[in-house]
Amino acid sequence: MVKIKFNFLKTYFLPIKYAKSIETLSFVSHRDTFHWNSLIAKNATQNPQTALTFFTRMQAHAVPSNNFTFPALLKACASLRRLLPTLQVHAHLTRLGLAADRFSAAALVDAYGKCGHANYAAQVFDEMPECSVDAVSWTALISAYSSNGCVDEAFKTFGRMRGWGGSECCGVDVVSLGALVSACAVGGGSDCLRCGSAVHGLVVKYGFGVSTHLGNSMVHMYAACKDVGGAWRVFDGIPTEQRNVVSWNSLISGFTLNGDPERALRTFEDMVSGETMAVEPNRVTVLCLLKSCAELGCLETSTWVHEYIRSQHSPLLVAKDVAVLTALIDMHARSGNLALAREIFDGVEAKNVVCWSAMIGGYEQGPCPEEALRLFRDMLVERDMEVEVKPNAVTLVSVIAACSRLGASRPAIMIHKYAAVTGLDQDARIASALIDMYAKCGHIVHARQVFGEINESTRTVVSWSSIIGAESIHGEGIRALELFSGMQTSGYEPNEITYISLLSACSHAGLVEEGKSCFYSMEKGYGISPTAKHYACLVDLLGRAGHLDEAYNVILNMPIEADLALWGSLLAACHLHGNFKLGEIVEKKLLSLDSNSVGHRVLLANMYEDAGRWDDVVRMRVGLRRSGLRKIPGQSFIEVGNEVYSFVAEDRSHPKSEMIYKELDCLDERVRKAAKYLTETNSNVEDRDIAGLILRCKYHSERLAIAFGLVMIDKHSSSRCSLRTATPILITKNLRVCRDCHTYTKLVSKVVGRELIVRDARRFHHFQDGFCSCGDYW
Repeated sequence: MVKIKFNFLKTYFLPIKYAKSIETLSFVSHRDTFHWNSLIAKNATQNPQTALTFFTRMQAHAVPSNNFTFPALLKACASLRRLLPTLQVHAHLTRLGLAADRFSAAALVDAYGKCGHANYAAQVFDEMPECSVDAVSWTALISAYSSNGCVDEAFKTFGRMRGWGGSECCGVDVVSLGALVSACAVGGGSDCLRCGSAVHGLVVKYGFGVSTHLGNSMVHMYAACKDVGGAWRVFDGIPTEQRNVVSWNSLISGFTLNGDPERALRTFEDMVSGETMAVEPNRVTVLCLLKSCAELGCLETSTWVHEYIRSQHSPLLVAKDVAVLTALIDMHARSGNLALAREIFDGVEAKNVVCWSAMIGGYEQGPCPEEALRLFRDMLVERDMEVEVKPNAVTLVSVIAACSRLGASRPAIMIHKYAAVTGLDQDARIASALIDMYAKCGHIVHARQVFGEINESTRTVVSWSSIIGAESIHGEGIRALELFSGMQTSGYEPNEITYISLLSACSHAGLVEEGKSCFYSMEKGYGISPTAKHYACLVDLLGRAGHLDEAYNVILNMPIEADLALWGSLLAACHLHGNFKLGEIVEKKLLSLDSNSVGHRVLLANMYEDAGRWDDVVRMRVGLRRSGLRKIPGQSFIEVGNEVYSFVAEDRSHPKSEMIYKELDCLDERVRKAAKYLTETNSNVEDRDIAGLILRCKYHSERLAIAFGLVMIDKHSSSRCSLRTATPILITKNLRVCRDCHTYTKLVSKVVGRELIVRDARRFHHFQDGFCSCGDYW
């Protein structure tokens, strides 16, 4: 318990100073205590600053204070949520000998709680004479604990209160139960849900019924504890005529919070379309609505909601409400309309850190991660122009994620330095994001270093999962398993994400038995039920190793329905091992689930091409053309100097296109002249095979990026000899690298004598001297 040090009371005896003069004070300057108390009480809630100013003038006119002055004055302090005025009023109470007054003491407990100091509130309560303690002071202490996230202390205090006065229900009322419900909502999780349900039982037991205020609190509590069914049942139990806008807002936000934005939008429609009991939405409703649409990510719905706000809540837009505009930016960005999101962003006059973070996050999650970095740079410039805005942890997480997607090393290092200078690198989220960033930028050693620098006491399951995932994408399966063992030894329980990273690591490294052991230990060891993603990892693990029948049986016998990802993993394995019989079975399953799945159709066509079944190849490709379906275009990124450049297949938009294509032709010629090279089967390659390999995917984006990298390094290198032993060229691709380009890049690494690193959608490939670190297993 933190003690309040009253040896500095002389500081607090000074009059409370709030400089603004108020004209209305002149006519009360000579009135008695009653009139001053009335003025303070009248302004305590709506104009708390004015109430404190009245008290200052009351002192200046030597009007004595009494026990009716301070409860209202402390209510003003609670409304302001500022500690210093509360401490000053506490000092006045102590000097006047009124600290034991039950009304003033209860108000002081409440004020300290609302100022964020539950420990001070507890000390005041403990020092109250027993005769002054009543239900109000007990409830004030419970509220102080609950509003500051001290759930256990709140329930312990409630238990003490129930035993106080010799009666089990002594002091228990709607307010105290409501405070407990709020404590459970702040805590969240399964334990708080059990406690909240117990409080709900007490409400029924003591016959309080469900008042609107208490009902709203319980709706919010159940939603915060991820029991949407419980939230709905409480809401449904509130009489229709008693439901207010807070009731509806709690339910709408609850559905959104628990991943059901569609139901949130239907609830909003019910709210405004009730034939007899329609409720008028308010600003909070609009924010909840925008959040739901952002989660849904539907362009059409977002457009409709924006029009609704423009027609029904235009004052929010006219007043340029930053919170509403920020929510609009987030909604449009996540719905894919980045142009409109940026237009709204540019029109916001007083941008705060949340507004900047929303736009940066929109770029990062969309197709323009490089724009996220540019906007972050603009944000730092804006800060230099004395605008009160500084990047926070949320901002940096988005910027770091943008670096991860681009594989941009220089910005990554600079952002890490910025996080270190500002102290944000101590945030667990930032540290975990940095691990992921360095791993995806090809610097696994730096990722390990960041993890090693995280204090043991501040490591979280996310930190461990990040480093396991980092080892996974670099094919370090053994290291990932060692880290997992260390995580368990350190007392951390893995979660669903940890196991996905671990199973992927085993799959990339071909550790079949170890991966199977991890999969089956999930439920047995930690009670984690495998999801479709975990089963997809298991199928991928078995399929890559050639255990196709076992992988197929896993899909047939698992307790959940197989989705596209699961069947897609099996199809990739069939393609890898040439099992066309099983591939045809998988084809039927895939097409029955989604006939518009472009990636799987392309994979099927490639599989039939390998088998020489040209009629089936034509059937698949013609079907794609007729349906109007198009594959997501491949895009590759390369960092040169301080810029990140992007390429697509057959890209001629770059100013140096002529040089790039000449370099590519030069590389092709060098590969042709090579006598013998390793193929995927480690056999010699005939000239006609090399020619086919070169021509089939000649202008794929990663080949253009490699040629560009060599051109630019040639330009800036002092000698060709030093060039070939310099830093490896790093390419980032948004899709899985195709087999032809994989083989071609192995050959290029041999003829140029340089390491080439390609990060595709699955993992890292380190190409050196004609070999790849993945062992042709990706």
